[in-house]
Amino acid sequence: MQEATFSTAIVRDIVQYAVAQGVAAPELYRAAQIDPTWLDDPDRQVGGEILQKLWREAVLQTGDRDLGLHIGEAFDLAAIGIVGYVLLNCKTYGQVLEKLSQYTRLFSRGVAIHHHVSAGWVHCDCDIVGNVKNYLLDEPRHPIESTFAALITATQQLTGNRLKADVVWFQHPRPEDASEHERIFQTTVQFSQAANRIIFPETCLNWCVRSSNPSLLSVFELHANTMLHTQTETQSYRQQVITAIAHRLQGEVPPIEAIARHLMLSVRQLQRELQTENTSYQQLLDETRKELALSQLNLPGTSIHDLAFLLGFSEPSAFHRAFKRWTGQTPRSYRLNQLERTDERYY
Repeated sequence: MQEATFSTAIVRDIVQYAVAQGVAAPELYRAAQIDPTWLDDPDRQVGGEILQKLWREAVLQTGDRDLGLHIGEAFDLAAIGIVGYVLLNCKTYGQVLEKLSQYTRLFSRGVAIHHHVSAGWVHCDCDIVGNVKNYLLDEPRHPIESTFAALITATQQLTGNRLKADVVWFQHPRPEDASEHERIFQTTVQFSQAANRIIFPETCLNWCVRSSNPSLLSVFELHANTMLHTQTETQSYRQQVITAIAHRLQGEVPPIEAIARHLMLSVRQLQRELQTENTSYQQLLDETRKELALSQLNLPGTSIHDLAFLLGFSEPSAFHRAFKRWTGQTPRSYRLNQLERTDERYY
């Protein structure tokens, strides 16, 4: 089953907040198996298992049982990358909610945010995606509470108005102390409900966005739509692993840990994804070596000896055995046969 992924911008937001509370960033990185260089690219995605570990460790290290609420309260629109810039340039709050729904998957493929109007009230829902492997199905509290608290904060930033909700619903059970929920949302907060929902007056949809700029909105939407299109064309994990191996096969075999780190997954996650695609890392390594060997042997100037070491074989004899297993021929015989076929085409 495909796993829901999340923008590294969310990872960075959690880490930065925890560090501001006195937590050492390396502790968070180590516990969640995060490579800090991932945070340099906010448009990339990480697996949910990593984010799940990060939330657990951040709650533990900060000692904050309402961490999600407090991260949402401190939310900055820049934290969600291009989507934040789209929202900043919308004309009205109603358009903000429409664009948020349209582009949510750019920062989270684990939730779907949408709204509808009923009898003068807006029902804004945050649905947990259930047709994928999604850690939010098991541990929704902090991420969902963070999302709704961030919506309150973002509304104030965008319009200058506080979103006065009539009621806030959460699907997860009520915590021991809900006083922070009442302080932040300033309304009735109910738990163990059928949906994660904020209900507020329809008139709020007409609020003007203070930073609205139609020209910039067009520019940022163009970029956002390009990113959405790219997501729909995302390679399978099999293809991604083959590409990563080929780039790193320079005299030594890249370990699965290195490939998983490059793809921003844990080793266990990568193994599960490949198993879903009916393959394994070892099979793909073998396949990549074979394809590289065949393509290189078609080039007359390639040394078989050098090729063996380039592909990460400890000695030429190991390469010869592998090549014979792949093709039933030795590398030299294969090359001679290819040359003979080439010559035949010229007669």
